[in-house]
Amino acid sequence: MDDDALQARLRGIERRQYLLIALLVPPNYLAAADLFGYWVASLGLVVLVCLSFSFVLIKSRQRRDTAGV
Repeated sequence: MDDDALQARLRGIERRQYLLIALLVPPNYLAAADLFGYWVASLGLVVLVCLSFSFVLIKSRQRRDTAGV
């Protein structure tokens, strides 16, 4: 298997993993909100969103740097 095909396959696996994570977050958030209260759960969600956004920015910059753009 050549490198391009392997990279495309790995990107597909990565996208599926992100989709699974996105589908698992809302039920866990509702359970945490019932357990800890909605204010604490909302604060945790804001922190999680900020961390996720920064992770996405870092990954996109790394891809851009390795691509030479």
